[in-house]
Amino acid sequence: MKILIIALSMIAFNAWSDCYVVGDIKGYSTRSAENFDLSEDAISNQNFIIEIAGDKSTVTPNTMSCTQMGTTVLVCIDQKPGGQMSLETWAVHPNEGKVVYTKANHGYGQFDGANLMIGNIKGSCN
Repeated sequence: MKILIIALSMIAFNAWSDCYVVGDIKGYSTRSAENFDLSEDAISNQNFIIEIAGDKSTVTPNTMSCTQMGTTVLVCIDQKPGGQMSLETWAVHPNEGKVVYTKANHGYGQFDGANLMIGNIKGSCN
């Protein structure tokens, strides 16, 4: 029964496809170079296209591999030889007009750290 529920969930995720344009992303970051102190940060003047389409989900511009993890949640990962890894989450909240973005970097020396930011849904691409 558990396998059937998981299979049906994956089919539902793959059948669901939506696309959002998001921007005005700002919040907080922490970096190794700054002794992991929190500081205000923003991704200014940058819009992203978040396409939610199961295992074909994408964030543009972005070269990470993304997977849909919930109705409007993506997890994106990039691993490089030598232990470098970046992990992003994008949680779209259509009813509130918001997107929550997180990112963790490891293996990049002074750029190791994390981000937690909130942005606005600026429109739909469908």
